[in-house]
Amino acid sequence: MKYDTQLTELKNLLPAAKNILIAIPTNASIDKLASTLALFLTLETVGKQANIVSDDTIKVGQSHLFGVDHVQKNISSTDGGNLTLTLEGVAVSDNTVPALEKLDWYAENNNLNLVFHCLPGQTFQPSRIVPRYQGSGFNLIFVIGAVNLNALGNIYTANSQAFSGTHIVNIDNQAANSSFGQTNVIDTNAVSISEVMVSVITDLGFNLDADTASNLLAGIFEATGNLTDQRATADTYMAVANCLRIGGKKPTAQSLPAFDWNALAGQTKSQPASEFTVPPVVQSSAQQGQVDAGDHSQPSPEERPAGEGVISETVEPEWLTPKIFKGSSLG
Repeated sequence: MKYDTQLTELKNLLPAAKNILIAIPTNASIDKLASTLALFLTLETVGKQANIVSDDTIKVGQSHLFGVDHVQKNISSTDGGNLTLTLEGVAVSDNTVPALEKLDWYAENNNLNLVFHCLPGQTFQPSRIVPRYQGSGFNLIFVIGAVNLNALGNIYTANSQAFSGTHIVNIDNQAANSSFGQTNVIDTNAVSISEVMVSVITDLGFNLDADTASNLLAGIFEATGNLTDQRATADTYMAVANCLRIGGKKPTAQSLPAFDWNALAGQTKSQPASEFTVPPVVQSSAQQGQVDAGDHSQPSPEERPAGEGVISETVEPEWLTPKIFKGSSLG
């Protein structure tokens, strides 16, 4: 088992955990969302009450993942958790309460009374009393693909008390991860979180089903560029094989929209090309006569007798001597 050492404490806590929160960071990739949904579906299958939250709105490109409709933007209220009453303005910088001697409590009817015993001459007067729950009733919190808790966005900043005092399971493959959990499964050699989740789920003793495996395949294929990433290892391909073996489906490429050739034809018709007519060539009667005469005086090569009209290549000698013309005067 690949992550058996990191998961030892979690294995002891998981059987008694009833309410489980799963959180993913903002701007989560398909790989992070797919692995988170795979964990969510697995926990639901074994009878755990799980809630999955994200500060983002689900995008159209993520809607094909199984269980994506369970992602919420707010943490659901749960029963249980530790109640803390914060008395503001009574402590000093060294975290002591100078006016307080001791604290007692007693029950009266249906009420619980807290008694703050003050030192003589001191005044104990809080400026405000703020009740809050620690843990919000969650027994476990899984954080998937976040380098720290602040990466969860408003999910953490508005609900920091929900993460206080609760065992956090941190699953990631980023080297920048701050190991903020009590259980940390951080595999920087893994090219995708989905392949890490394949091992986590099986190492915890759970079984994958077809829907969970399909989600994990979608995450692996997205993170590796359809298995073309050179960082993919034997563990990557083993995770793919395991998911396919149990019925997982490989993601299909979305088809490109068909081109509207009619629209193109309409644009062509709306901009007709200018017409140009070549004027006819009209021959004059004189030119026509010359052509006709030439036709009679110059027989075609086919009609010319053999040897006629052939120019000799031998130059006659008298052609090269100068000629002197003599003539008598007129008159």
